[in-house]
Amino acid sequence: MVLVENRLTRLLSLLSFQGFLLIPTVLKVHPITESHTWILISMVVLFKAMLTPYILFWTARKAWLEESTTPRFGYLATAFFLVFGILIAIFLTERIQSFPLDTHRIGLIYVILVIYVGILGFIVQKNWMALIAGFVVFENGIFALTMVLDKGLPIGLEFGTFLDAVLVIVAAVVLKLNPLSLQEKG
Repeated sequence: MVLVENRLTRLLSLLSFQGFLLIPTVLKVHPITESHTWILISMVVLFKAMLTPYILFWTARKAWLEESTTPRFGYLATAFFLVFGILIAIFLTERIQSFPLDTHRIGLIYVILVIYVGILGFIVQKNWMALIAGFVVFENGIFALTMVLDKGLPIGLEFGTFLDAVLVIVAAVVLKLNPLSLQEKG
C-alpha cells in the first residue's frame, strides 16, 4: 500500500498503523510478563506509531507539500516491482535449509518483503514525504527482522535504534524546511 498510495495523509496513517502492527511481533518474541516487553512496546508506540507520523505530518503542513503524489515510474511498473520482490523473498526463503528456532518461513518472507518495499520506496517515489516513508518502512522491516531472527536486542540497543531513526527523520525535516542551509554562502 505504501508504494502506490497517492495521498500523503493516508500514507502517514498507514505508517502509524504499521507501527502498531509491530506490537504483536514484540509479544511473539518476549514474554508479556517481562518489563523489557512493556518498555519495548512503549517505544514502538511512541516512536513508530505516534512520533514519526506526527513529525512527518507536521512537516508536510509546514512545507505546504502537495497532498497528492504518484510513483516515479507509474503504478503498473511499481506493482511489477512489488510482485518481483514477493518472488525474490519466496526464492530466498526456499534456499534456506534450516531456520533459527521458532522462525516461521512466512514471517521471514513478510519481513524480507517489508525491507524490500522500503528500499523500493526510495527508488520509485519522487515526493519527499513518500521517500521518508520508504525509510520508515525499511527501518520497521529491520526492526521486525531482529525480532524474527534473534529474539530482539538488548534494551539499550533497541532504544538507540529508535532514537537513531527519529533523528534521521528530524534531520530530513530540517533539511526540507530550510533548504538554504545546504547552499554555500558566497
